[in-house]
Amino acid sequence: MNIFFKKKKNQNENEPKKKSKTKRGWRIFWIILSVLGIVGISYIGFLYASGNKVFDPKSLTQSPFFKSSKNTSALRGEGDGRINILLLGMGGANHPGGTLTDTIMVISIDPNDKSLAMLSIPRDLYVPIAGTKQSSKINEVYSIGEKEKAGNGPVLLKETVGNILDLPIHYYVVVDFYGFVKFVDQIGGVDVLVDKNLYDPYFPDANMQGYDPFYIKAGQQHLDGAVALKYARSRETTSDFDRAARQQKIIAAVKEKCLTANFLANPKKILDVVQIVGDHVRTDFTASEIIALADLAKQIDSSKTISKVLTSATDGELVSDSSSGTYYLMPKDKSWEQIRAIAHEIFTDPNLRQENAKIEVLNASSTAGLGSKLAQNLKSYNYNVVSIKTADKKQTKTEIIDYTNGQKSVTLNFLKNRLNTSVTKKTQADSSVDITIIIGDDYKGFSKSP
Repeated sequence: MNIFFKKKKNQNENEPKKKSKTKRGWRIFWIILSVLGIVGISYIGFLYASGNKVFDPKSLTQSPFFKSSKNTSALRGEGDGRINILLLGMGGANHPGGTLTDTIMVISIDPNDKSLAMLSIPRDLYVPIAGTKQSSKINEVYSIGEKEKAGNGPVLLKETVGNILDLPIHYYVVVDFYGFVKFVDQIGGVDVLVDKNLYDPYFPDANMQGYDPFYIKAGQQHLDGAVALKYARSRETTSDFDRAARQQKIIAAVKEKCLTANFLANPKKILDVVQIVGDHVRTDFTASEIIALADLAKQIDSSKTISKVLTSATDGELVSDSSSGTYYLMPKDKSWEQIRAIAHEIFTDPNLRQENAKIEVLNASSTAGLGSKLAQNLKSYNYNVVSIKTADKKQTKTEIIDYTNGQKSVTLNFLKNRLNTSVTKKTQADSSVDITIIIGDDYKGFSKSP
């Protein structure tokens, strides 16, 4: 019995020690959890604080895709079925001409077929400034807007580019040279296939007072931030058009690098990049749209990417003019029709393509040739014109006849806006066409999309 009670006593003596160790273990656990929580909150706070520098909340031109990918009533016109982004590169603070846009590129994503298209606009293109009666080189528009009101530069340039392309520009992203260099370095550089040797003995030095000769040989090259910037900016021994093509290569390489698992899974790199972005990038994307865009970017099929540079080559769309003593580029056709047709060709509206409505154009006006001209415009904008005819009798009013009972709603809405007329629903046994456009004497032409 004595032995039994002695053992029991020893067991009781050990219990407080076990409880003490258990309590200490839980304390350590909660301390670690609290530290992790503080670190997590700090991380989120850092991202938020840095992000606040980046995001411009004043934008009213968000892509309807982010509102509702199936809400076609939100579409204002052709191009709204895509995500159209104006990418701008400039010198930035402490750089001569820091608010002149050295790079002007429209990047457009088709969310339906997961494809991407890029259109580079040369900085010497002479354009009408939106909302004014003035014109200037397009690389000066941002600076003009900023002088009017801080923060108005990207807004004015978005509207100006939208006007000359006849497309909605939903977002802008502007990055300065220093931010670009640091960003490329933080993601570990980019891999680019250099198609030919490039030597530029006149590349400006850091102080913009002398030269820093630049050379890169043809072949597959791994570029750090400084070399990538020089490759994208060099133009003295080539041309602005060659430079634009190289810039598109850099953008494609950056996209591929950013989508690698190693970068996205590395919190330190993300922190470093966010800090850089906070000081050197501005955009009117929202944080939630950036997240959705990143998810969409992972699905993009690079083999479908279309790249186009507006040029003054023999078969190009532009012509140079130095008669005023200043070098300008202007549309070769003296209007913006050819450039707009190119933009709509490579930035095909997915909803218009999906409906593929069969359209008949019927000229009932007193002016010969209007049917062919309208049909040509429609075809260049990717409308499916299957028939062009002259009406048996003249008609005063221009109208759109819908034989689909509203099933081709996107196309009908686009045409209604373009032709500024009404839609009449009719039935017919012949299903060879879905829509007939009757041109009357009141026809005002193929107008710009709102």
